Amino acid sequence: MILKKRDRQNLILNILTQEVVDSQEELVRKIQEAGYEVTQATISRDIKELRIVRRADKDGRNRYQVMREGTDTAADGLINGIQGMVSEITRVAFMISIRTTPGSGNRLAALIDAGQLPEVVSTIAGHDTIHILCHSETDAQELEERLTSWL
Repeated sequence: MILKKRDRQNLILNILTQEVVDSQEELVRKIQEAGYEVTQATISRDIKELRIVRRADKDGRNRYQVMREGTDTAADGLINGIQGMVSEITRVAFMISIRTTPGSGNRLAALIDAGQLPEVVSTIAGHDTIHILCHSETDAQELEERLTSWL
């Protein structure tokens, strides 16, 4: 059975308030198990519209959560991410390497990208490491100092 958009989004919100869901694939599966047809692309759009983010809950488990109005800006999210996920920051010439807690590399890189920092050309993320390419050594040094100040 296919749900109307509003009903589907209400179902998503209900699932997220009752269960720990940490991936779009898992959310799609839970909706399908409830007897409804849904695609990953549709769920992805719903997640954006509902302002659902994947972050650690009070117990430290990564899960999808609905951002409430007035919550973190991109800068606040980045600062919180640096404080909660970074174990080491190292600069080499015009690049910065960041070691994160296990499983946090991609999430923190997304926060860096969302922060639209002027020094950043691009990020490459793995399980627990991020490499940031900066425009110049000066930009890398300034960014390293800023990131380190947030630790």
